[in-house]
Parts: sequence; structure tokens; C-alpha cells
Amino acid sequence: MIATKHPYGEEFPILRIDTPLCSGAVSLYGGHVLEWTPKGAKPVLFTSPKMVFKQGKALRGGIPLCWPWFGKNAEDASLPSHGVARTALWQLAKQEEDADGTVRLLLALPPTAELMPSAALAIEMGRTLTLSLMTLDVQRSMPFSAALHTYFAVSDYEKVAVTGLEECAFTEFAEDPQPHAEDPLIPAGHIDRIYHPVDEHAEITIHDPAWGRSIRITRAGSGSAVVWNPGAILAEGMGDLGAGNERGMLCVETTAVPAENILLRCGDTHELTMHLELVDIP
Repeated sequence: MIATKHPYGEEFPILRIDTPLCSGAVSLYGGHVLEWTPKGAKPVLFTSPKMVFKQGKALRGGIPLCWPWFGKNAEDASLPSHGVARTALWQLAKQEEDADGTVRLLLALPPTAELMPSAALAIEMGRTLTLSLMTLDVQRSMPFSAALHTYFAVSDYEKVAVTGLEECAFTEFAEDPQPHAEDPLIPAGHIDRIYHPVDEHAEITIHDPAWGRSIRITRAGSGSAVVWNPGAILAEGMGDLGAGNERGMLCVETTAVPAENILLRCGDTHELTMHLELVDIP
């Protein structure tokens, strides 16, 4: 079943999903997957208990869409950080539900300004979750970057391990860099890394022994990855996160970062895809 709800006001429509395979929620504000929980499992995505629904503000948790640029705009630094997608109202273009309970949604974002491309987001939600962010109707040559900025729910981010990035170079952007265990990566405190280059066929996995599961991430159209957690000090100062809530999340992002030097020309398209699957730890 798919039902449209407005728990945060009429300007913030939420698609609630409840099928034999999973439960979930998608906000049309931001084209934002808020929840995905396979039946019998703990939630896979983290949403902040202090998340704020306010026009012009990105939502804290789930899967924000950074598009059509990641970080500052390369041509005009006065434009919103991480692009326009995560604070725009998307349109529901199509919805389907298979007999087994798999849900397919297609969201559309028309151009938000002159010479801005359009976007589409295909979501397939069931026992697994797949997102494909498509860039369409490119009107001019433009530098392009994007991210599926995924907040994963974990038992404790300092007690999980991330594999699949061991051979990848990274740049640490945390102003207070912490020593983290490596090979595999076990974060400790503030971490803000861009891994690049990353083979788009590389499988990245979050291993969470306390919850007896791993989250397997496969990607396409992505030559990089981001691992982020603000740590306790920064989290305390974030009004939509708050002290202590950072422990239950770890962002492992499927990205096409500026360092990939992607240039879209008139008529080009780009597709950034992430597939998530839960795997039990024996």
C-alpha cells in the first residue's frame, strides 16, 4: 500500500509505504527517501529525532540528494551548497506496486532555473532498495557532481567496520582529524573523508556485529565515496541532530564528486545508482 500523508503540513507531502516486504517513507520535498525497513529488520536508514521540515532547509537523515553539484557550485559560490534538489518539491510521476509488495516510484524535478537540467529519481523498494538519480535535458556544458548522501542506522558508529575502501586513496576534510582504525575502517569521532578514485563496481559494506547484520552497497555512475560522521562535539551544536544522536548513524555516500571532473555537454545524461541489501552476519 502507498498512501500520501501530510504530517508536517500540506507543503510537505510524504508517501507512506507498507507492504509484505517492507515499510518506508519518501518525502516529495527534497525527493528524499526517509525510511526503509525490510520486514523483520531494524531500520536501515537513520533520521534525526530533531529533523526539521522547513522550506529551504535540507532534511537531516535518510537519503538527501546533492544535485546537480556537490559542495559549493564551481561556477557561482553564492548558489546553495549541495545544489537545489534537496530543498525542491519533486513531482510523483509514476507509482507501481507488484503482487509481491515491491514498490516502484518515479519522481521528477523540472528545471528550477534557466539553463538548469531536469532530474528524475527512480526508487525500487522491497527486500532491497535501489535509487537511480538521472540528470536529463542538459542545455549547456556544465561541470557536474552529485551524491546520494545516505545516513545509515547503526548500533554505534564507533563499533562498526566499513570494508571495500581499503585500497582507495582519500582526503580527510575534518578540521579536527581523529585517528581511526584502518583496514577495515572503524571510525572514532569526527570523520569527513572523500575517497577517490573508487571503482564503480567496488562493493562497500558496513558490518554491524551488535545488530548481527551487514549493509551491502553497490553502485554505478560513481567514481568516489564519502564517509562522514560529525562526532560528538559538532553534533551537539547541530540543532537538527543534537548531542548523542550521532552515535546511531554513519553516512557512507554514493558520489560523483568534483574531483572526478565530469563535464556534461548539451544533450548529455548521467545516472547515479545505489543498491542496498541487508546481509545477516552468521
